Amino acid sequence: MIFLLLSIFLSVLTVSFFKLFETYGVNTFQAIFINYITCILVGNLLSTDAIILHSFWLEPWFIYAFLLGFVFISVFYAIGLTSQKMGVSVSMVAAKLSVVIPVAMAFFLHGEVLGVFKIVGIILSLVAVFLISKKETTQQATNGKWIWLLPVFVFMGSGLIDATLKYMQQQFIPPANAGDMVSTIFLVAFVVGLVVIIVKKESIQLKSVGWGIALGVPNYFCMYFLVKTLEQFEASFIFPINNIAIVVCSTLISLVFFKEKMNAVNWSGFVLAILSILIISLA
Repeated sequence: MIFLLLSIFLSVLTVSFFKLFETYGVNTFQAIFINYITCILVGNLLSTDAIILHSFWLEPWFIYAFLLGFVFISVFYAIGLTSQKMGVSVSMVAAKLSVVIPVAMAFFLHGEVLGVFKIVGIILSLVAVFLISKKETTQQATNGKWIWLLPVFVFMGSGLIDATLKYMQQQFIPPANAGDMVSTIFLVAFVVGLVVIIVKKESIQLKSVGWGIALGVPNYFCMYFLVKTLEQFEASFIFPINNIAIVVCSTLISLVFFKEKMNAVNWSGFVLAILSILIISLA
């Protein structure tokens, strides 16, 4: 369970960086871009066979890792914006309620029976995302009327990531290759970020480099430790514990350290989020 505890701690630490970016005027996208090259270097330092030295594109899981690279940088940037504009708690509730997406995909793709409790859990999770994202009218006016789409995108994208990672872990990844798979995803995300920066003709800020490196280390290991945990335990056992712990811890961090405010509607969404994860995990 030590891998799971480390993954939870590092996940909360990672998302907390986005609030610091806002405080210190760091370019979020540039920091995310640097974060991915940091992840690649860390992964290769830990790997017995550096992924940049062998034909990883010939691996049977490469196409999934390639597609995930695009999703990763998009969702990670959306999490950053959500954390800054709506709060750390909102971004993490949206991300971790995505546990319902793999359940729904199992129903539509594999014909698995959902059952009453899973259906109730899915409905509650959707309501929870709406309630936790509901802010005061003045705050909505400041951020724009379409701001609610950010947590929705985080919710859907994170669910796609969870479902794809589990499929890859089941079908392709022996324990020795977990690091290679993670590094490949980050490599694709880095290339996508590089293309965006070149097209926009941006100059990399020096402080974006420093903060990006600081972000990259915990970001790599939170995913790596989660993959290692899934090699030892059933996903149905791990994901609920992981998601609830991150939701609770990130909410506490946002209230205590970042002085974020939650109204009664937000708190009801928070409670529904915990309840929906429990219902789905016990169904």
